[in-house]
Amino acid sequence: MGKKNLFFTYVLWLFFGAFGLHHFYLGRDRQAFVWWSTFGGLFLLGWLRDLWRIPSYVDDANEEKDVMEELTRKMRLRNEPPFNISRFAGEMSVGYFYGILVRLAIPEEAPKSVVAFLVPLGIAVGIHLVGNIGREKGGFRYPFVACFISYLILYYFSGEDVSYMYCALFGSMTFNYFREYRKVKKQRTTCRRLTILSLSGLLIISLWCSFLYFNAHVTTEDGEKIRLRDSVNHFFKSPAWLEFKETFWGLYAEAQKQGWRNVYDELVKALDPTGEANALKVLGLAENATEAEIRRQYKKLALKWHPDRNKDNPDESHKKFIEVQEAYQILSKTRQNRKMRNQKSTENDRTEF
Repeated sequence: MGKKNLFFTYVLWLFFGAFGLHHFYLGRDRQAFVWWSTFGGLFLLGWLRDLWRIPSYVDDANEEKDVMEELTRKMRLRNEPPFNISRFAGEMSVGYFYGILVRLAIPEEAPKSVVAFLVPLGIAVGIHLVGNIGREKGGFRYPFVACFISYLILYYFSGEDVSYMYCALFGSMTFNYFREYRKVKKQRTTCRRLTILSLSGLLIISLWCSFLYFNAHVTTEDGEKIRLRDSVNHFFKSPAWLEFKETFWGLYAEAQKQGWRNVYDELVKALDPTGEANALKVLGLAENATEAEIRRQYKKLALKWHPDRNKDNPDESHKKFIEVQEAYQILSKTRQNRKMRNQKSTENDRTEF
């Protein structure tokens, strides 16, 4: 692989350290992947720690004589590496992070058995990755079994509120019990290394995409939670998108008058995550339209654009008819949800009184 340069490693660390590029340069692919997938080694903590660890990493990558002699001496003294609190904390933290990420990616309606298998799997992967960095190695089977069993036990006693940190703790303890030294590093071509890292990166990206599609929500000013995918669809029909310049200049002017504290609420409202503003626009109604006015206008427009009444232009009439139906459904659902929240709030106020 050639001799690694200390100065160049620090340059890579300074500019691309959050992505783990300096670790990739030194042949520490697992550490590079952990740094990239956890935002610089658990939100830049690992990146900062590298500041004084890089010289030892470079010496290890170059297999300096004193480094290899010290490794040989340690291996003769004992079969397994000594306990390292930093590595153990890293195993627990990355395992916990991956467990949370996997849980976020699993759809909320997924069976509990799927969650009970995939979450411990994610925790064990994080533990295994950190535990196999550098000159130490360990298996995957035993820490995974420890994570899985501890998850089931915790779920049995606590129900839904399973602490992933406890699973990571038991998995890390099990992994450390079966560790051993790694004296010889596997030599892989750059193409193969990049392929493995790319596939692993695609897996992490797919988990985040799954979270954004299935479980991410946007909270409106009324406290209603709207799925992000639905709010995105509504956004492209919203006044904020159709009247982009006017909307955001209006937000800027409003912020200058009343301050920036309420800008987020105003922005969410303008983005129309529920689709209410666009629905009112489709039906030609004002924001304060009553339920009776909504029903009356819906019947009027539905009759106007019914395909049986527009046989000369069926495509346009069908499109308009569908828009009117969707707008009415959105308004009905939104108003009903708001009415239920108001009733619940009133009942709570009476109870407190």
